[in-house]
Amino acid sequence: MSCKKQIRSAANKGVTMSSDDKSSVKSSNLDDLIDNLISDEELERYIAEQNDGLTHEEREKIKRENRINAINQWCAENPGRDPTRAKDKNIKQLALDEEDVVRLEEFRRDNPEKAAESRRRAENSSKYFDDRQTYTEQLPRDYLHQDSYETRLKKAEALNGCSFKTRTFKSKRFTDQYAAELESPNRGSTLEGHWVENDGKQLAISWFGGWSNLFTILGFGCTSLALMVFFFHIIMLIGNGLEYFWVMASIYVTLFSLGLFILKHRAILAHRDNFYFNRHTGLVKTPHTLFRKPFYLPYEDIVCYGANQRNVGSARGGSRVFVSLMVPLKYPKHYRFTKPTFYVGGSNREWDSLAYATAMTFMDTSIPLGTHLYQSIEHYFKIDKDITEKHGFPEELKPYLDPVDCQVNREAVW
Repeated sequence: MSCKKQIRSAANKGVTMSSDDKSSVKSSNLDDLIDNLISDEELERYIAEQNDGLTHEEREKIKRENRINAINQWCAENPGRDPTRAKDKNIKQLALDEEDVVRLEEFRRDNPEKAAESRRRAENSSKYFDDRQTYTEQLPRDYLHQDSYETRLKKAEALNGCSFKTRTFKSKRFTDQYAAELESPNRGSTLEGHWVENDGKQLAISWFGGWSNLFTILGFGCTSLALMVFFFHIIMLIGNGLEYFWVMASIYVTLFSLGLFILKHRAILAHRDNFYFNRHTGLVKTPHTLFRKPFYLPYEDIVCYGANQRNVGSARGGSRVFVSLMVPLKYPKHYRFTKPTFYVGGSNREWDSLAYATAMTFMDTSIPLGTHLYQSIEHYFKIDKDITEKHGFPEELKPYLDPVDCQVNREAVW
């Protein structure tokens, strides 16, 4: 039986009134109170405080003292041994718990700004939860896509200017098709971890190639060539003096400045190298390739495969490179000579599959957005930009965020 049911059952047993109406009203109010609590964890905390009269902080302090005493006693009986590797599962778990607490304390000590930000966010979340009317208010969702697959396919054809071809994908290298759904909607790829960003309306996955990579190569090429000319100039100065000083200096200064300029501003084209999963239209926009425009297709027609690991480098050594392949199962008829495929990821199988599953779950309009996506949404709301940073933040998502704190203040984001 869950904690909520236990409390409700125990409380209802304690309701002793002469009038059945009063009893039912009190029971109903109690049910509302219980349902408005956040989680079973908070209910357990509430029960514990009622039973022993201690606050949560006092109880945690006593619990930690007991944990440390148990670990110290085990260490005295087993000198020189690591309690985190103890055969006794209870001691091992206590040691791991204490290790986590120490690591958290060190993080807060070494990163006071991040710790303060975490406390601020937690306090804001409690404040939003207390404002029940705003927190649980049901906002309009008519902006979410409701069209059938066939309707969205026709919309994509209209945007592309031609009909689709259908393909079947087979490969000896790319054999592992990733799942298109997260095990938990709140446990997916994030802004910090796995190359996935979103503004609540669109989610972007970076293509492992394209314009930004091309300009990165050009930038490094210019700076490398400038350094080569510079060293060659030094050799000429030793041999011929200042005869060609200004000519050579102007060459490597120009190359070096051009390289730095390209590297600094290459992010301007980064938006051209992304897949954009649009939750409001149900369509995916592919990246710009070097010679072809992007095209649109329903999100059901895009799959992702994991590649086999392959050796690169010399026979004496090298490294392992893992990439995944994003494959559109439909593509415009004007693709006459090639079938479009896109390398994505480049980290590892787990992260790449997680990024793809995050994108596909993002497109499911029957469930709210996962809480792991809030950080990215809040980032774009704070700078008032959409995912491409070329337009303003989506108006449909603004009611879900506090205008002062720039933090999600609702129970769920749609």
